[in-house]
Amino acid sequence: MKKLFFKPFILVAVCLSALLTSCFKEELSDTSVIVDSEEVKSEFDLWLERHYVEPYNVKFEYRMPDRETHFNYWVTPPPIDKSIEIAKLIKFVLLDGMAELMSDEEDPTLLAKTYFPRLLFLIGSHEMDSNNTIVLGSAENGIQINIMGVTYFDRETGCSSITGTMIHEFAHILDGNIAVPIEYDLITKDGYIGDSYKSAPNDYLEHGFLSNYARSTPAEDIAVTTAALVGETPEWWESTLNSIKNAEARAKIEKKRDMIISWLKNEFSIDVYKWRDTYQGRLNRLDEIDWDNLED
Repeated sequence: MKKLFFKPFILVAVCLSALLTSCFKEELSDTSVIVDSEEVKSEFDLWLERHYVEPYNVKFEYRMPDRETHFNYWVTPPPIDKSIEIAKLIKFVLLDGMAELMSDEEDPTLLAKTYFPRLLFLIGSHEMDSNNTIVLGSAENGIQINIMGVTYFDRETGCSSITGTMIHEFAHILDGNIAVPIEYDLITKDGYIGDSYKSAPNDYLEHGFLSNYARSTPAEDIAVTTAALVGETPEWWESTLNSIKNAEARAKIEKKRDMIISWLKNEFSIDVYKWRDTYQGRLNRLDEIDWDNLED
């Protein structure tokens, strides 16, 4: 019985010893057995390298990897043709517009390379919360802007909506890098109402704000005011201010406006009125965009 018990054990030990010996004799290869598949770049990818990555160090992500999306929303990827149109739009109106704005600087692209988000992330559908509020765009950590609803983009009617949203989110990024003076928050400190702005009456002007959304937080107020300075005409500002019955409320809006103008000039060397003229001028020259050509 003992012999029958130990023989298999001895045999296994001998085999194991031989196996280990052969393993230690075999030299390890420095070549990985895992080979990454090479990404095939499309004509659009090459265009993005020439017009986004090389001049501005901005990545334009249109394939929508799910790791970048919010899992509490159902979202869809954007169509390629709409992604191309939005890429052309943002380059012409915003990125090239900023280079034109800073044309007197040694490196006109430095403003965009320094502060424009490193990643533009496109999503086909809109995000919608439990109150049926549609999210048009969002800024994350000062390095990424999400552009929603790409599937529904119409270049005949929707260009200013996309670029206006981008200016709003860009203002958040600037404010995150060099904050607007805290005195701004105090101008209408009792007027901020958080999420209650969604059900508030449309008397925001009489409280010293340019929109109900601006009443949610000081940060949103700053972004709304900045976007209005760049995106609205002098006639709009005059008409809006003249419509305010409350003189104190009007004075508060004018104080906010002046503070944003000074902040942009002092901290970023941005002449807001030159930015407005450049931005609006390019929106009026959208016919110069070759929407389909990817060979330029």
